[in-house]
This record gives sequence, C-alpha cells and structure tokens, in this order.
Amino acid sequence: MSYSSLHQFGWSNLFMQQLSYDELCADDTIDNIFRITAIHRNRVEAMGVNGEASIIVPPQFQPVSQNLAVGDWVMAEMANEHFRLERILEPKNRVRRINNGLPQVIAANVDYLWIITSANEEFNVKRLERYLALAHEFDIVPAVILTKTDVCDDLDHYLDRLRELGADNVHALSVNTPGTVDVLHAYMHEGTTIALVGSSGVGKSTLVNAMFDLTLPTREIREDDAHGKHTTTHRELYFAGNGVAIIDTPGMRELQLYDSEQGIERTFSSIVELGERCRYSNCGHDNEPGCAIRQAIADRVITQAHFDNYLKLVKEEESQKRRSLGAHVVKEHTREYFKKIHSSNKVKY
Repeated sequence: MSYSSLHQFGWSNLFMQQLSYDELCADDTIDNIFRITAIHRNRVEAMGVNGEASIIVPPQFQPVSQNLAVGDWVMAEMANEHFRLERILEPKNRVRRINNGLPQVIAANVDYLWIITSANEEFNVKRLERYLALAHEFDIVPAVILTKTDVCDDLDHYLDRLRELGADNVHALSVNTPGTVDVLHAYMHEGTTIALVGSSGVGKSTLVNAMFDLTLPTREIREDDAHGKHTTTHRELYFAGNGVAIIDTPGMRELQLYDSEQGIERTFSSIVELGERCRYSNCGHDNEPGCAIRQAIADRVITQAHFDNYLKLVKEEESQKRRSLGAHVVKEHTREYFKKIHSSNKVKY
C-alpha cells in the first residue's frame, strides 16, 4: 500500500519529509501512521489506512488537551492489544486559544476556517473579528458564512455589517434555499481540512449535514434570545466521501486569543495602516492633532466600534504576554531552586 492512500485523510509532503529513510523503506510504517479524529482523557481516536484505531497516550504526552489536537498526524506502535502513541508529526499549523488561563489546542493542520454566524440576535461583529484574527494568526484561510438567511427580515443589515469586517470571503446562505450552499464547493477538494467555529445554534452541524451527507445531531435554538443549545460537545474530525476532512467544534461564545499579535494586525490592517499616517509617531489616537485614525472615524471610513475592539484585543494580547512571561520566570526560578537542592544532596561529608 502506497502513501498516496493517506491523501484522502489530508496527508501531504510536509509529513512525508519528516519520516526517516529507514521508516520510508519499512513495509509497516504506513500501518502505524494515523490522523487524530477525537480526543479523550488518556487516549485518542484516529484514522489510518486500515481504518479506525484507539491509541493510548503515554505520560510524556499528557495532558492530552495541551499536547494533542484533532487533526494531528501521529505515529503509533502496537503494544499488546492496543496502539501506543510514539510520535507527533510537526503540524503545519495548530490553532490555540486561552481556556481557563491555559493555552488549549483547538485543531491542527487546518486549511480553511469556516466562521459560522446566523442572521439573528446571535450575530456579533466583535466575535467575528476575533475569529478572523485566530485564522490569520495561524495562516488559515477564513470564510465568514452567514446562515439562516431564509428567516431573516433585513438581510442587507447583516451584509453591511459583514462588509465592515474587510474579510475576503463572505457568503450568505440557507440550507433551506436550494443552490445557496453551492458556493462552498470551491473550498472542497481531496485532502482539504475545514474547521468550523461559531456559537451554539448558528447551524454548524446543519450545514455539515447538508454539504457532506452526514448525520450530526442538531437542536433548535431558544426562541427567547436566539441562542442555541450545545449540540457538538467536543471537537471531532469527520471524513466526507470526497476526501474532505471536517472538524466540528463546540459552540464558543467567548474566544480569548493566544499569542495572536500577527493575527490582530492582519485583521485590523486598515487601522494599523492609518496609525502609520498620524502626525506623531507616539500618537495615542485620542485628542492629538493630525491623528489619522480619529479623522477616519469622523469620515466614517472606519467605525468607532471597530477601533474599540482593536484596542481591546491589543490590550488582551499584552496582558497575556505579561502573564506568560511571569509564568516563565516562575518556572525558571523553580527549576534552578530544585537544581541547587539536587546538587547539595550530592555533596559528601
């Protein structure tokens, strides 16, 4: 069996190049290569050329949620009756966020990020900007998809708000309107991995079912506030019949970015460029004369809300960096402390 049989799961030359000459020549190497489809506490589920497999995760890769992600490529070996994880192949990207103060891996080896929102009270531009920054930080092509347009009374309102984002790929559709989802076929070809993000109830699972003939569970949204109930409870990767990998994620109402300076700058590139035109290099963009950003807001080139969200994300990023630096200092101090104790215990009297 050749390595081309792994292409349907997203395999590429990036991973092939990480195999040694001996591994490439061995007949059983391909049988030990898997792509993770689901994460559990002490094991992962994965797909390989011989089908699905359950892989035990040894202590050196624990905790699983911080070291492994849905979409990762790994190598495992048979140990008694079970596979045992031996190696994680270097991914082309790893999408992370901050969860309970710690970095959490959301998905790995993603080509497209479908940012799903719905044309109702759930729609939130600030949240969409965070998702765009997430995609840009990890060099993933984002697409903003507006769903449930068939039950929307003022579609132009939502489309105008989406244009403010400056996103390159924006699509308005409804799974109940024939033909509107066809535009998404341009993202799908064998070996492509698409991750879906968005709040609960925006129609992620419904869209996947319509596009790929899957049967993911769906639930109705609450009528009082248009917020959805959690349908997807954990991240999971599915393979469609055309060789497209789909990563469905639980709804995230709060998204705290992790180490995303580049992603923020790309998402708010218009603000960054305007800031370079200010009269003073240290302009605080408040009441200073010759402030290009204040002038752009006055001229309605950009909105005050867009600028405020940029400032908020920059502030969060700076705060996160300070916390990370502090944690690093504490870790180094602890390491040196125990190193001295260890050295003292070796002293002979």
